[in-house]
Amino acid sequence: MFKIILFATAEIALPTLEYLYKNHHLLAVVTMPDKPRERGGANTMTAVKKRALELGVTVLDPVSPKEENFVQALQLLLADLFIVFAYGHILKKNLLDMPKIGPINLHTSILPLYRGAAPIERAVMAGESETGISVMRMDVGMDTGPVYLIKKIPIGPDLDAAALKDKLAFLSVEALNEVLEQIQNKSAKLTQQDHDRATYAPKILKEDLDLCVDTKEKMLLKIRGLTSYGGCKILLNSTEILKVFKARISTEIISKNLEIKNGALFLKSKDGSLELLEVQLQGKKRMQIKEFLNGYSHKIN
Repeated sequence: MFKIILFATAEIALPTLEYLYKNHHLLAVVTMPDKPRERGGANTMTAVKKRALELGVTVLDPVSPKEENFVQALQLLLADLFIVFAYGHILKKNLLDMPKIGPINLHTSILPLYRGAAPIERAVMAGESETGISVMRMDVGMDTGPVYLIKKIPIGPDLDAAALKDKLAFLSVEALNEVLEQIQNKSAKLTQQDHDRATYAPKILKEDLDLCVDTKEKMLLKIRGLTSYGGCKILLNSTEILKVFKARISTEIISKNLEIKNGALFLKSKDGSLELLEVQLQGKKRMQIKEFLNGYSHKIN
């Protein structure tokens, strides 16, 4: 059993939090600070913070991990390991040098591919056939440290980023448990990354959500890749935006950008069209296309 501090923010880290709580001495959880609600009211805490508090685990949520009081608090905890998973800040060398055994990062790609902030989404958008979890010893670079272990998972043709993220959340626990057992019995080995093969996965920006006209295959990959970011956006008419969550390649030929045919809704591409299957009108819930057309077909120009 190790004394561990978990650095995590996103929901993908919740299974890892549960695993560490049940199987190790979880000294504390470090997460991002609460966010103010857009329309006032109480602040919103991260999913990781909410669950950690329910478990009775100490939570630290500095605005920046560089804060002197925060650094001093970590030093007093005398951790064996830092585990970092979708935290949101880069840790500086003074923190990386702090744990007795070292700092470990869980990264959702097959390193050195897709280093950076959005490896799941970018892998789906690029049409990759597989991805994985890399368990890495951290250094001062961005996802550049030597790797303990990689576990791979296929990206099926219908798997979107949200569903893939759920699968990787549980694969992460399996991978981390294996590495911690290897460290415990002194059989862990590190492999340096081939930096010449490195690719990067920049964070998703607001403009990335616009579903611009492209080939139908590339448009479909973008829809699948951005489901967890609230869907891709298209213009429904001159004033309203429609978010697209699910679609499929179609052989239908259409003349307009959006067109209803035989009870289905089609979106024009460079080489044909996509049939839209699940959408969301601003201020409304996500709907299957039949429900959307029953209530809102009059909005399509």
